Amino acid sequence: MAGLGALAACAVCCAGPLLALLGGVGLASAVAAVWVPALAAVAVAAVLALVLLRRRRRSASCRSGDPGPVDLGMPAVADRPGR
Repeated sequence: MAGLGALAACAVCCAGPLLALLGGVGLASAVAAVWVPALAAVAVAAVLALVLLRRRRRSASCRSGDPGPVDLGMPAVADRPGR
């Protein structure tokens, strides 16, 4: 009997969020089915933006020469006073 009561309580508690999730998925699917041309336009705009950003990045990039090794000026073990 306690198992059936727990099952009923779980069903009542979880029904709202599950229905909201399924309703959201269904609504998103319906909107996507109606707005297929808009989806194509957004995809084309995204590709154009990526191409333009890549061109801008290449032209604005700065290449510096190889600086070579950098001396950090750290003392060696033999340089400690008292040795």
